[in-house]
Amino acid sequence: MAGLPGLGAASIAQAQQQPFRIGIVEDLSGTYSGNGGPNTVLAARMAVEDFGGKVLGRPVEVVAVDHQTKPDVGSSLARQLVDQRGASALMLGGSSAVGLAVQNFARERKVTTLVTGNYAASFSGRACSPYGTQWAVSTGELAGAIAETIVKSGGNKWFLIVVDYAFGHDLAADATRAVQAAGGAVIGQVRHPLATADMSAPLLQARASGANVIALANAGPDLVNSVKQAKEYGIKSVTAMLVFVNNVVAMGLETAQGLRFAVNWYWDLNDATRAFSRRMLARNGNVVPDMGHALGYISTLHYLQAVEAAASDDAAIVNQKMRELPFTDGMLSNPRIQSNGRVVTDLYLAEVKAPGASRSPADLYRILETIPGEALFLPAEKSGCPATAT
Repeated sequence: MAGLPGLGAASIAQAQQQPFRIGIVEDLSGTYSGNGGPNTVLAARMAVEDFGGKVLGRPVEVVAVDHQTKPDVGSSLARQLVDQRGASALMLGGSSAVGLAVQNFARERKVTTLVTGNYAASFSGRACSPYGTQWAVSTGELAGAIAETIVKSGGNKWFLIVVDYAFGHDLAADATRAVQAAGGAVIGQVRHPLATADMSAPLLQARASGANVIALANAGPDLVNSVKQAKEYGIKSVTAMLVFVNNVVAMGLETAQGLRFAVNWYWDLNDATRAFSRRMLARNGNVVPDMGHALGYISTLHYLQAVEAAASDDAAIVNQKMRELPFTDGMLSNPRIQSNGRVVTDLYLAEVKAPGASRSPADLYRILETIPGEALFLPAEKSGCPATAT
């Protein structure tokens, strides 16, 4: 019996040396891989390095899996990360349908989720998790940031072109509410499958509707194809609601110039964003980072700080600590976390520059104004999150 305490201590020491794992369930090679993908993984690993590489006495390891935009694949991979790799947290991006399936699994298993690349409002609304935080700007804020300005300038009859899955549905519903609140009307909409190369049919239907605003409730290559083909058809009344740097690069400034949309991060905002971006550019082949990538860094760093402060990876304890701790990276404007897990920040109304106004390949946006977070984000008690309903 005398040897048992020693064996127990050895077992504890061995367990403490097992890596502390953060799993990333992302689109690493498909439709949305440019919005997040490998560069989100790199950003998370940079955050681990900046934190010091260890937490709770264990080396931190980031493990990424490719969900292929399939909810069943994403859920299966998430289960493997938790059950076989011992992941303490899951970062989600690339497809809201996949992310919602994974967050549902994680909620049942009491695992922390960091939603950095999923934009459906339901992540911190009807499908919220007490162990989850939504860092990505959701469809409500994306629509609300532009609707009032457009309606007041005369764009009062909207037609929506909607990608047919959770993100598009949420964005269309939020856009309709925002347009109506501003005094306009949505006179019609058409849905299209994800990854539609030929957008001519929905665009021509939108033009024939009599709308004076054709709003794109899609993203990624679908958005790029929509904007390019709208220009080919001479359709000038197009507005987008979720745009990434890689989308603008794919369109080219000649085509994308003048597009206006909301972002919560841009590489050229301040010294902190520029310093982070220079470091990423040096490691990723000069691919300009975007908000999904930055949120991978910011959320990872904040999560590890909460784990350290809580001296635990218990999801309930850590998520409460995340809501309490101040942000230290300086890359978001006035950030805070609501009780429903919604990360509230100020947003920026961005406009794509004309080719002649751009000073470098990375100089893509002009920031027109800062929109206070309180003007756009729903309070937790009005979000539809069951845990915060009154």
